[in-house]
Amino acid sequence: MPDTGDESLAARGFHLRHAEPADAGAILAYLRQMGSESPNVTFGAEGIPLDEEAEAAHIAQVSQADNAIFLLAIADGGIIGALTFSGGNRSRTRHMGEFGVSVLKAWWGRGVAGALLDALLAWARQGGVVRKINLRVRADNTRAIALYERLGFVREGRSTRDLWVDDAFHDGLIMGIEIDPEPRG
Repeated sequence: MPDTGDESLAARGFHLRHAEPADAGAILAYLRQMGSESPNVTFGAEGIPLDEEAEAAHIAQVSQADNAIFLLAIADGGIIGALTFSGGNRSRTRHMGEFGVSVLKAWWGRGVAGALLDALLAWARQGGVVRKINLRVRADNTRAIALYERLGFVREGRSTRDLWVDDAFHDGLIMGIEIDPEPRG
């Protein structure tokens, strides 16, 4: 991963780093807060169905994989954003996977998601294992879609009734980007 403490991020008030098992409790609290703020994720204020021990084990597993990454955006000592990516478990699918990215509402529009995605793409290009990154996004989340397209993701399909939020169905877009490793020199 590129230098996550670079001056441009510090000037914006945050930095990026890899998640560690000791972050499990803070990550679960972050996810509950973020889930209560955003209609664009697959869960609400309940967060994800893991306890601290299971989340710590998940983070440890990700840190050992060459086709998975878990990044945190940190400001004032707290988590303000997160990105997870996992590639497939089998030999024919380990080169591709899907990511999820989230940011606390107070930090929307301040470059956090873009910085996390830049780090993901750089990591994938440098690693040479991941050759395809996929995502699903609510079809009406125009800001996120614009960011993904600006980074080179293309629309590959549409999934109807993808999410049920606020007593309504919402379609999802399926997007992806093909990754070619950086030439070794």
